[in-house]
Amino acid sequence: MTRYKKFLPRKVEYARDALVTLIHDRSLQSGDRLPTYAALRNELGLGSQTIAGAVGLLCDAGVLEVRDKVGIFVKNPAGGLLAGRTIAVAVRQLEGSAYAASLAAFIQRFLNEQNCRCLTFYRRAEKGGERPDIEEFPGLGQTIAEHRCDGVLTLCPFSDDSLNRITRLGLPCCFIGDDDQHFIHFGVVIEVSRFLNEAAELLRQQGAGRIVQLAISPRQLALRSGCGLPGLVGLSYAGGAAIAGKLLGMPASQRPDGLISDDDTVVSGLLAELIRRQFPKITYMPRIATIVHKELGEYYPSDRMILFEQSISDYASLAVDLLLEQLRGEEVEKKRIVYRFTPVGI
Repeated sequence: MTRYKKFLPRKVEYARDALVTLIHDRSLQSGDRLPTYAALRNELGLGSQTIAGAVGLLCDAGVLEVRDKVGIFVKNPAGGLLAGRTIAVAVRQLEGSAYAASLAAFIQRFLNEQNCRCLTFYRRAEKGGERPDIEEFPGLGQTIAEHRCDGVLTLCPFSDDSLNRITRLGLPCCFIGDDDQHFIHFGVVIEVSRFLNEAAELLRQQGAGRIVQLAISPRQLALRSGCGLPGLVGLSYAGGAAIAGKLLGMPASQRPDGLISDDDTVVSGLLAELIRRQFPKITYMPRIATIVHKELGEYYPSDRMILFEQSISDYASLAVDLLLEQLRGEEVEKKRIVYRFTPVGI
């Protein structure tokens, strides 16, 4: 995994990235000549020594070559450096989801630290299928068609037609997100069915017999039906509170004693409503298996939790690394990396 820089590049590194950006923006090819040192000084606002150091780095990397008394020439414009590349990032609507917002922010941060430009496209109100078309992200289709990006990183599993369209244009594309249906063959995925099965087993080991999974939509519940667990549907904090009302409205003998959810917002709403409705005497509190995110520090007011940890930063960096391997021109076979949650509180 890439160790991303915490500080801004030094002057020579900055000059190197500026030269790569110049090569890329002007579509310079092998054998093309760069401006003179005097012109570069004026254009970049840097000194001759700094520019000479940057040129030396690029010569070492095989991107440039210096011909005595002639000038600086491009040797390999695709020499593996990333500065100036533009990445289109497709994300879902972020309202009410600290997790989704954090994931998108880490992706943008890591791309920026590699001196890539980041263009973010948000999906319109989600009323389509689980696998949207790129036209559902205003501006993305046009950006791709006009070759105004060098790669695509998506938090939504695109439709086959959209993936084929991106492939025909020769653009690298990497997915990050849930993919139990194995639609995606290149990306970093979470197989939620594996989490559901592991969580159910841990709940059973702690004595739970009536286990129910929580999903954010009937469609999601149907996609996860293979795990054999019955389900309840609720979206966001309010949806979790509504599920709590349903549970308390059941006869005590029929209430589930184990719940599983991969949505921290739903669990927070559920717990808050269970406590609010029963306070000061809590008579019903099921065991709950759910996710905590290392960077968000969620707190659940219950001692009956089974917690699985996810590092949003590590998850995002895996996807960025995978996309950048393609942009560097490295030989990358179709790769599907499965990210696994780590049990931390049992």
